[in-house]
Amino acid sequence: MTGFFLFNAASGSAGRWTPAELLAELPAGTRLHEFADGEDPAELTRQAVAEGASWVAVAGGDGTVEAVAGALVDTAVPLGVIACGTYNNFARSAGLPLDPLEAARLVGRSSTRRMDVGFVNDRPFFECVGAGLDAAIFPAGEEIKSGGFLKWIDLFKTAARYPRQTFDLTLDRPFRAALTRSKTPAKTSRGWRDWFRKARNHRLRLRALMITVSNGPYYGANFAVAPDARIDDGQLTVTIFKKYNKLELWWHFVSISSGRRRYAPRIVTLKAGEVCIDGPRRLEVHKDGAVLDEWPLRIRIAPGQLTIFGPA
Repeated sequence: MTGFFLFNAASGSAGRWTPAELLAELPAGTRLHEFADGEDPAELTRQAVAEGASWVAVAGGDGTVEAVAGALVDTAVPLGVIACGTYNNFARSAGLPLDPLEAARLVGRSSTRRMDVGFVNDRPFFECVGAGLDAAIFPAGEEIKSGGFLKWIDLFKTAARYPRQTFDLTLDRPFRAALTRSKTPAKTSRGWRDWFRKARNHRLRLRALMITVSNGPYYGANFAVAPDARIDDGQLTVTIFKKYNKLELWWHFVSISSGRRRYAPRIVTLKAGEVCIDGPRRLEVHKDGAVLDEWPLRIRIAPGQLTIFGPA
């Protein structure tokens, strides 16, 4: 088997290892390519596959990993993920080792497994699509991650002023069938969970601060926004943030950051295979943390569309 190894030294923690150290853990004969600014990871991957690579490994953050993964969707070429980013949501969601050397040892030697891929308006995603408040504050959040600490002021201003929005939410099943059977988080949400339980239709208009549609548990700063989501269950997890005041919402995101699982009281979670999000006005949208300038949103899950190295 001839492998292709893409190393992105600019990713969060990649500088702690040299390409040679990681390459030594990969099967003999692996071809190394050190990613350079301006190159396209997806194009490099497609070219490597066209030239005969039987598997691809990538060392980098979620942006690089997901670009490579997107190029391998609906192919038989396995992906090896060597997490070297700041948050590594892809590896966490897939249950892969977060130690790069340990992850490299799995590539080409371990079994493979199939994972689901989400599509929003026919574009693949691996973490989460969000519409509303979280998409509105994501640009400032990315600048903060890159060292723009003064952007905290802009972020808090945007969040404090952001109103609840009107969403037209359509599922591929009745809402009462989509409602998860997890324990009701708190009394404050029971009334409208009961409303969902009685809903026989597939489409509802509602007001909320934001709606997220997840393929895996994590997005952003390891926010466990959908802790019960699985990357191989053939379903999307729809989370509706409906009645929060701003302080409650901020406390919720603090409580679920860094992979923690604490719930705040005012969310409802649904499961579906296809979701449509629309409304009377165009809203801010992100796909895996990147701005997506599209509306409305047609979101679906494609089961088993990507092959990865790693334990089941």
